[in-house]
Amino acid sequence: MSLGNGKRTANREKRREIQEQLTSETEVLKDKKLIREEVNHRIVSGIKTMPLEYDSIFNEEKARQNKDSDLLILLFQRMFFYRLNEKLSAFECDHTLHLSEQILTQMQFSRGKMNEVLEVLKKNGGICDCEIIYNVESQLIGK
Repeated sequence: MSLGNGKRTANREKRREIQEQLTSETEVLKDKKLIREEVNHRIVSGIKTMPLEYDSIFNEEKARQNKDSDLLILLFQRMFFYRLNEKLSAFECDHTLHLSEQILTQMQFSRGKMNEVLEVLKKNGGICDCEIIYNVESQLIGK
């Protein structure tokens, strides 16, 4: 027994709709405005709503080798390193933690938590903003 023309069309459209949903969920954002919105959303709320290309450079196995991995992974997921990299591309590093402090404030960390985070970053080689990118972020990305 064959399906009628209307049923075949309905099934075909249903399959196409499901494929579009699956594709849109796994596809990374390309639009700069949407990327900016996602980064801002993650920094403030910590909730990932859409995948970003940046997510794909994270290496959990490598990150877990560090005893401070939980905090560093949280910072990566909340886009701390991404935002710091952005700021450093616009400004020259003044070899302080000024930009990092700005980002942590934007992330709504209390002063006590900020100091704790900065100590962990320093302990892992992040003695200034650019060293955080070179020494700390590199422990979380790549092979």
